[in-house]
Amino acid sequence: MDTINIVCLNGEYLAAGEAAVPVGDEGLLYGMGLFETIRLYGGSPRLADLHLSRLADSAGRLGLGIPFKLPEIEEMLYRTAEKNGIEEGGLRLTLTAGSAQCRPSLLVQARVQAYGEEMYRDGIRVGFAPFSRNEKSPLVRHKTLNYFENIMARRLASASGWGEALFLNSAGKLAEGSVSNIFLVNRGRVIAPDGDSGLLPGITRRRVINVCVTLEIPLEERVVDPEELYRADECFVTNSLMGVMPVIALESSAVGDGKPGKVTRLLSSEMEKEV
Repeated sequence: MDTINIVCLNGEYLAAGEAAVPVGDEGLLYGMGLFETIRLYGGSPRLADLHLSRLADSAGRLGLGIPFKLPEIEEMLYRTAEKNGIEEGGLRLTLTAGSAQCRPSLLVQARVQAYGEEMYRDGIRVGFAPFSRNEKSPLVRHKTLNYFENIMARRLASASGWGEALFLNSAGKLAEGSVSNIFLVNRGRVIAPDGDSGLLPGITRRRVINVCVTLEIPLEERVVDPEELYRADECFVTNSLMGVMPVIALESSAVGDGKPGKVTRLLSSEMEKEV
């Protein structure tokens, strides 16, 4: 079978084209469900326990059932990577809501690494999405299947030549990226939008904060005005697959000197040491 062609659906390993969920599943009909994206390193799902813990917490808060125990799901992650022969890349874990007629479904898919070395070396450009993030939504802190807004922002970013699109919240403050959390650095101090600004509390975001504490790098989690990005010395975005990605320009304006910054590189190096 072709590489990256085997998926795990409800504990069964199938060719991707053979996997299907019931047509009455409310995940399919209404986008009711959750997902996690987990980095594969050396064939092992990195920080799987944290991802599964977040999945279980969100499922509990949103009233979704999980049809397998967490250790069983972790085994599915390992076996899906093994069956696809993939060492470096990622796994997507999708949980659908099911319905009164069908139980929830759990799907694991493998993917190759999408971020090239040149992106880390040279940094990426970002820009602002033309619509805002609703920081008051009960879904904003959960990684749900209601992802069309994020996809629209990603398409805009691609069409504009950006590596990421950034959301402002309804108050006009910085929230997050379409698939990432955002940080800026000013005078050696790392600054991140706080949890009430309308963002997913990313696992890599939390790891960056922990590394800042360990290295005694000054850190602020607070409301961030978008204008601060133009005055920042450095900027970077994070998620579980990309790790720490330098940002060198905001649309047509350079961030700092237009090169990946010293603090960004330090944090990226420390994160890779953990891996």
